[in-house]
This record gives sequence, C-alpha cells and structure tokens, in this order.
Amino acid sequence: MYMAEFVASFITGFQSVVEKDLPCRLNGVKIINIYDGLVHFQFNGNSRDLDKIIYFNNTFFVLKTWKGKGLNFPSMVGAVGAERKYYLINKGTFRVRFVKENQFAKVDKNIARRAEETVLNNSKLQIDRLSPTTEIWYSIRREGFAFCGQLLSKREFTEKNLNKGELRPEIAYLIACFAEIKKNDVVLEPFCGYGSIPVQIAKKFQCARLFASDIDSEKIEMVSQKKLIKDNPLVDIRVCDAMVLDYIEDESIDTVITDPPWGFFEDIGDVSDFYRRMFNSINRVLKTDGSVTILTARKEEFEKVVEEVPFTVVESLHTLVNGKKAGLYKLVRRN
Repeated sequence: MYMAEFVASFITGFQSVVEKDLPCRLNGVKIINIYDGLVHFQFNGNSRDLDKIIYFNNTFFVLKTWKGKGLNFPSMVGAVGAERKYYLINKGTFRVRFVKENQFAKVDKNIARRAEETVLNNSKLQIDRLSPTTEIWYSIRREGFAFCGQLLSKREFTEKNLNKGELRPEIAYLIACFAEIKKNDVVLEPFCGYGSIPVQIAKKFQCARLFASDIDSEKIEMVSQKKLIKDNPLVDIRVCDAMVLDYIEDESIDTVITDPPWGFFEDIGDVSDFYRRMFNSINRVLKTDGSVTILTARKEEFEKVVEEVPFTVVESLHTLVNGKKAGLYKLVRRN
C-alpha cells in the first residue's frame, strides 16, 4: 500500500525524544530517518493530524528526496521536472524557495523558472511570489539529505506572546517526554513559574499526582486559573520555596521535572550555591529510585555541582532556548 511521505522540522537536539514520541502520538506513522531538527516519515492518515504534533515547525508533503554528496539545486529541479507529480494542496497560489543548510539561497533565474513551470504543469496552482497560499521548497541539508516538498503548515515558535523567561509550550512538552513519566508517577515541578511544564503534563501525560509550586505568588495565581490546572483533582499547586518544599513528604516523589531560574532574568545569587541547595531539597523528597529532569543554560556550573551531589547524569541533550545554548539532563541517585 502506498504511504505518503512527509518531512517536518523541530527544535534542535531533541531527535531522540521525537523518535520515541512520534509513533505514540501519530497512529500509522513510520519513521524513515531522523536528523538533528528534522524527521522524514511515512504516514497513511489524514495530513491535518500532523498539525496536532505540538513540536512540528515546518511540515512538508514530500515530492522527492535525495541522499549523497554533491547535491545541487539544478539537478534536483531537473529530476523533479522529469516526473509527473501530485500536489497535496492543488488550488490557490505558490512560490518556489531554495534552502541550503537552513538558509534561504539564491539560484539562477532559469533554474527557478523551471521549478515554477513544473508546478504549473502538474497542478492548478498559480504563481504568487509575494504572498502565496503554499510554497514548494528545495532543501539541501549538511547531513547529505535533500528533499523537494510542498509546505503544508508553518508554525512560528516565538516568545512574542510569552512572559519574559516563560518556557515555550513545545519545549515544555518535549522536556516532559524526555523525563519519561509513568502512569503511576507522583511528579513535582518546584520552579513552575508561568506553568508551562505542569500544563503540558496535565494535557498530554498520565500520572498519579502532580505537585507544582513556585515562590512567586502572582505566577501561582495565574497558573492556578489555567483551564487544565483549575479544579483538576490530580494537581496540587501552591506558593512554596523550592529550597524547602515543606508541603512535600520525604521520599514521596517519583519524578522531578523542572526549569529552574537561570539567573539571567532574576537574581538567584551564586548559581553554583543555588544548584547545591536545589539538589539538597530534591534529595529529601525524591524516592530512592526516582529521577530528576532539569533544563539549564548554565551548563558548566550545573555539571560541576553534579559532581558534588549524590546524583549522576544518565542522559542529556543540548538545544537552544530563547536563543541561548541549553542542556537538558536526566539524573538518578548515584550508587
């Protein structure tokens, strides 16, 4: 049976997380290959279901793919033009774009024109180079993979509608995936801030209990009114100092998932001392076989403190958050 192919981009560094999560969220998907920030897959369902994948940025219906060295736009345009093509979006307007290593590139006008003629000859689409309803991309990546695809959706992940320091929803979701929450877990977010992580856990994951707290009463008031948090019997949200956590019993938490302050937007004093106190607090409430997942842009200081505390990193990845290099770490108690 024929299965349509797609490629979709996502935030850098999370390929191992996406590889595990996508088959769970999208029935009938088969991953062909995954790269840093891009997944190539087959899918036999409704293409509109792809919009439900929160971490997809640009999503394309694949017209043709290539692998190898020395890939170039003239040969790609020629190969696509030599075949009859089906376009998933077949009405409206289009433009053709050329991308090399995630940067838009200029090509010879004759090559661009030939690419446009291929679309005109195979669809009912009309040219609009300024404000089209769809786009056809020829993209060459540094891994030796290239594709020609029709842009189905474009999600702009920005911080414009977020508060300063607020975690974007798709990153919060991927962090929760990375933590591998189990159905019977009691989960704690001790620096919940504006609630990005608790909201995603409440929305997409099953757990026995979710504790969320922050020292900022205004933020807690804001989070407590959110639809997925308010009146949710599984969620306990309150004002509390993460360095004390006096409302949490000893050794009662299975999973800590948190994005503590980085010291860029707020004064946390000496960051190394901050992490020591944080681990001391977590150590008391975490079960013996529990795990801790932490996002930080202060990677050097964080990793040095980890050498001093009774925890060890079992998995990590590196990404970009708000334009800053950040690390995501999963830790367990040191034997």
